[in-house]
Amino acid sequence: MKYTLANPTLDTQIVEIKRKIRLSMNGIVSGQMVQNGIIYKKNFGVSIPRIKEIASLYTPNHDLAQRLWDLQIRETMILATLLEPKASFDIRVASEMVGSFQQLEIAEQASMNLFSKVNESVVISKEWVQSKEEWIQITGFMVAARIYDLLTKADIEFIIQEALKATDTDNFHLYKAVGLCLSRFCRKDTETSAYILKEIEAISQTTSKGQSYISNEVKQEILFLNNL
Repeated sequence: MKYTLANPTLDTQIVEIKRKIRLSMNGIVSGQMVQNGIIYKKNFGVSIPRIKEIASLYTPNHDLAQRLWDLQIRETMILATLLEPKASFDIRVASEMVGSFQQLEIAEQASMNLFSKVNESVVISKEWVQSKEEWIQITGFMVAARIYDLLTKADIEFIIQEALKATDTDNFHLYKAVGLCLSRFCRKDTETSAYILKEIEAISQTTSKGQSYISNEVKQEILFLNNL
């Protein structure tokens, strides 16, 4: 069991945030998520723009973010990714967070709002794409996709090789993340784009659903870039 020290200020903020969430709840959206198999401990169906609006009312604070995360409510978890201070973020906290992922939405929001914006984002992406834990690997490729412009040539080649190893999977979330990552890498430069296209030729004629998806995503991205 995780214990937190009493803090009247943070306790008051948590109560305020919960009240704002309840006032913004959308039962229809929440119900649709459940029907689509997106299950949270608790989900109020609040829109992402509204969650961001609530976050804007508070100063980023690690203790506040961690308390919100520990509630394991959809909205408070997303708020935690927005309110965690980026400059002082500890990679050990990132590892604890990603280890509890069970929903693609949270992986996407954490990658976009937090992991891709911290000082150790390159380290995080390179470590996580090698993981044997699927949610960690999925998030690693999502982070890499968002920071492709920060990666060196060696970083890019390393992650591409890890991506190729992960292509033969029937995990929809994993092959979608790999497809996104390789497609974004094509935006780096024409040399990278050509390298990726050459590397995926071996899987372009496969009957594997994951490999077929990834190959098509990359080719569509290259076609789009060439038509700009």
